[in-house]
Amino acid sequence: MSAVEEFREILKLRARGPEHLGFLEPELCERAMELILAGVATPAQIGGFLLVGRAVGDSPAEMAAYARPMLSLARPIEAPEGPPVVTVTGGFDGKIRTFNVGAAASLVAAAAGGRVLMLGCEGTPPKEGRTAFDALRDLGVPSPHNLLEAEISLAEHGFAATSAEHYLPELHALLDLRWEMVRRTVLNVVEKIVSPVPGSRMMVGITHRSFLESVPAALMDLGVEHALVYGAIEGSDEASLDGSSSLVRVRSGETEEFRVSPDSVGLSRATRADITWKSAEDETSRSLAALEGEAGPVGDLILYNAALRLWAADEGTSLAGWVERAREALNSGADLRLLDRLRQPVPVRG
Repeated sequence: MSAVEEFREILKLRARGPEHLGFLEPELCERAMELILAGVATPAQIGGFLLVGRAVGDSPAEMAAYARPMLSLARPIEAPEGPPVVTVTGGFDGKIRTFNVGAAASLVAAAAGGRVLMLGCEGTPPKEGRTAFDALRDLGVPSPHNLLEAEISLAEHGFAATSAEHYLPELHALLDLRWEMVRRTVLNVVEKIVSPVPGSRMMVGITHRSFLESVPAALMDLGVEHALVYGAIEGSDEASLDGSSSLVRVRSGETEEFRVSPDSVGLSRATRADITWKSAEDETSRSLAALEGEAGPVGDLILYNAALRLWAADEGTSLAGWVERAREALNSGADLRLLDRLRQPVPVRG
């Protein structure tokens, strides 16, 4: 059987009549994704396969199965010696209604001694909103890094931000087709759980509560031992500081759901209403003010998300303790010194 015929047979099983619709065997999901990423399936076949999957819903086992071929193709970034690398992902399609603090939080976490890799992609449907890369560029940081730049920056500065265009071009090649499909599909979830740093810890922002169960289960299926999955602002990489949003911690095959009261970590409640979106210029100005130590909801949200990144790498220190470490990075100016270094081109050695 040719590869084209093989995908046709898988598609028949995926797109059965309403009374027979259901989950596919993980092995079939994995093979289908291998054929999609290899360019064997036609655009019509891929669209049909993914949209039927959206209608049925994708199980954790299916998500993990789709992720495995991506992980096998991902161009690796070597992890530097030191604390664990935390891979941070959210909605690759960006934000259109709310303030972006994820980039600033990652910078503060790195300034406080963490190692953070931010992943994303530009031009991702359906929103094509402002991404972490936009926020970084507005702060003067060239972004995204290519793979070599990311590896060097992660080793030298504890921070890097790179795009699927660099570490997983086979997935990036599907962007035009994904625009034609209009709706989100399983790809919008699976791209969040694939890291080019083998064995890294994961922080995954999700959109809907149902993903608080399915995404941790998929990560465990993939063998990820440490992860933090959370309901995020616009599905981004930013956890809410409202006291009512859930987080799920994955540790060695077990999960724990919890919530964080802002006052328990020495911060004030910060909601979307407290940080209104006006413009990119206003966002950059207020982010810089917070990075310079200005108190307020923007600063609190940055400190909270920086602390979560640090805590994901080292749970031996309490989350409140990591908030204080992040605050020290702000008060000492370590974050601004790191920002100045990151504004310079990465010195790629020949």
